[in-house]
Amino acid sequence: MMAPSTEQAWKPLVAQLERVTTRKGRQQTGFFSIEGIRLHERALRAGNAPTQVLLSASLFTTTSERVQQLLAALQAAGSDLIVAPDDVVAALTKGRQLGAMLGLLPLPTSISLAQVVAAVDVPLLLVAADAVDPGNVGALMRTGHASGITAFIAVGVSDSYHPRAVQTSRGSLFKLPLLQYDNLDVLCQDLQALKIGMVGTAVTDGTLLPQTTFTRRGTAVFMGNEYWGLQPDVIAALDTRITIPMAAGVDSYAVNAAAAIVLYEIQRQWGLNQA
Repeated sequence: MMAPSTEQAWKPLVAQLERVTTRKGRQQTGFFSIEGIRLHERALRAGNAPTQVLLSASLFTTTSERVQQLLAALQAAGSDLIVAPDDVVAALTKGRQLGAMLGLLPLPTSISLAQVVAAVDVPLLLVAADAVDPGNVGALMRTGHASGITAFIAVGVSDSYHPRAVQTSRGSLFKLPLLQYDNLDVLCQDLQALKIGMVGTAVTDGTLLPQTTFTRRGTAVFMGNEYWGLQPDVIAALDTRITIPMAAGVDSYAVNAAAAIVLYEIQRQWGLNQA
């Protein structure tokens, strides 16, 4: 197995990987990045081969059967493997022990909400409405995937392709249609036009979750900002406002925990659980 290892080969890729760590860089280049052995394996299994992969010299020469199989699979899938000195890759991974490799992948072709809804009988959508922490966005994708959602919608500052969101999704982003909306009002209008019910959580003045009936119909579950939740105008637009019971003295669940609780209850009522 051969791979270029000159500075002229790896330096442009390093610059590209650094560029796509920002939202602007991803928008301008049309690429995003993944890091580590497991994410590369899951990307390949989902049919998403990176165009280029930067790996450390130590990883390239390892005797690990798992790594060598992965590198062979990447080459077979058409990925260009580029080897860089260990310290160069370490500067990008910043001490994370995920496997000293980073891949560059094209952003998927955008898909419309109407296309997503038309593809299934009863769409179940998870909406991250201005969730600030990319780790939470990735965790929401993973939770939504496990809960059988049809698609994941990131709104405003929520960013599905931030490197930390990609990492914490644990590969779920390769399994889900991902939509991006800049404006919550536009999303709400589109959902209403498609007759998708809107469900969201509120700390007070909602129907207690155990008392909520989820009709089997197209549904979008809204999860808000970690600090202030859903904006009042969004709460006012919801068809169903839910309050999750909590212990006295606690003001909210973590956003991912709240999403898991609500989606599980929808699963339970719709009969989506698999043995």
